[in-house]
Amino acid sequence: MLEELIRDRNALKVLDTVSDGVIITDLDRKIVFINETARRLLRYTEGEVADARCKQITHGSECEYSCPMTKAMQLGQDISGVPMWYRTKDGQLLNCRTSVTLLRDDAGKIVGGVEVFNDITHVVQLQEHAEERFSFASIIGHNKAMQEVFDLIKMVAETDSTVLITGESGTGKEMVANAIHFNSLRRNRAFVKVNCAALNEGVLESELFGHVRGAFTGAIADKMGRFELAHGGTIFLDEIAEIPPATQVKLLRVLQEGELERVGSSKSTKVDVRVIAATNRDLAVALEDGTFRQDLYYRLNVFRINLPPLRDRREDVPLLVDHFIKKIGAKMPAKNMERIEADALARLMDYRFPGNIRELENLVEHAAIRCQDGIIRTRDLPLSHAPIEEAPMPLFQIHSPLETLERDLILKTLDANEWKINRTAQRLGISRVTLWRKMKEYGVQKRSAPAP
Repeated sequence: MLEELIRDRNALKVLDTVSDGVIITDLDRKIVFINETARRLLRYTEGEVADARCKQITHGSECEYSCPMTKAMQLGQDISGVPMWYRTKDGQLLNCRTSVTLLRDDAGKIVGGVEVFNDITHVVQLQEHAEERFSFASIIGHNKAMQEVFDLIKMVAETDSTVLITGESGTGKEMVANAIHFNSLRRNRAFVKVNCAALNEGVLESELFGHVRGAFTGAIADKMGRFELAHGGTIFLDEIAEIPPATQVKLLRVLQEGELERVGSSKSTKVDVRVIAATNRDLAVALEDGTFRQDLYYRLNVFRINLPPLRDRREDVPLLVDHFIKKIGAKMPAKNMERIEADALARLMDYRFPGNIRELENLVEHAAIRCQDGIIRTRDLPLSHAPIEEAPMPLFQIHSPLETLERDLILKTLDANEWKINRTAQRLGISRVTLWRKMKEYGVQKRSAPAP
């Protein structure tokens, strides 16, 4: 049968058109056919695989230990969906899913096998990127208030409840919305984002609910709105306080009844959408001045998550700085970004950050551009006229390389406060016991006065 298949050029020609890699081997694992897709993925030309054994071409991660072809022949049955790595001719790794179909003669005897594999490297990379970007780990913070935020995200993510995220501009409200959606049961459905402040009243209503042809000048065709696009998934309404009153009425109907009408239409459309809203405004004030509907507020404020400003979580500044140095350093490989000096970090920890985390990232990027040797120093920070606040700088337990910065901060603060333990501990925002423990841990001792 194997010989007949090889002679059937029409069948082989069809295999050359499929998008999966196909390799046909005999009982000795010698390749008798390899299609064009497999050659392209593995970087071989047509004549290079002649008389080669399968593992000499694929260099599969399972070849020596759990070859799917061998396993299929031993079990006497086909195998599908085996995850494994293939190595190309030029040394690149392909993340693949492999299936094996056994070939039998008329008597049912196994004479060879067809190995089909598809390259999912790009899909896996996208998935890993999404998991990294939208996991809880991507929201950095050891602060107690941030730990409470993490707990709230975990609680609400696995429900379909409406969430209202509040906090100053730049505190990371969109990242929290991302984390909620991508850790929910709707993670594989649409996630639609709308910045309500970026659209004027006429455009916003059409964007949210869609319109029909002829609804207004320029409506030359029916258009699906963001809520319909998000059907089955999640919609994130950023700057929700900026929605005008007329649009608030229509939004309330979606939240109450799960249906909407496109602009210019009287036909109702059912939608199944989870709503996550965010605002940096005090909605209590908006309720009082009549710019925000009370009934809509209660519909949105089912589960509330408030993000603290960065000035109230200063102990997270070193972690965030370290994260941004790595992130920005990856975009500037020629800079060889390494670290930030203790004095520069202390300067950042004293800063009020009116722009919160977004401002901190911009400051670190500015400093990275200015620094000459991969080390950020105070002179690299654009803070000469920035608002500085004399407030406690809480310390926390971290690991190398940031632990060196913690030790330097302790020494610097002790020197500035004439080695008075109570005053130093108060300045650092920690207890005397914690300060003594950290001094012992880091071997910090008062410097002896020089001999006269």
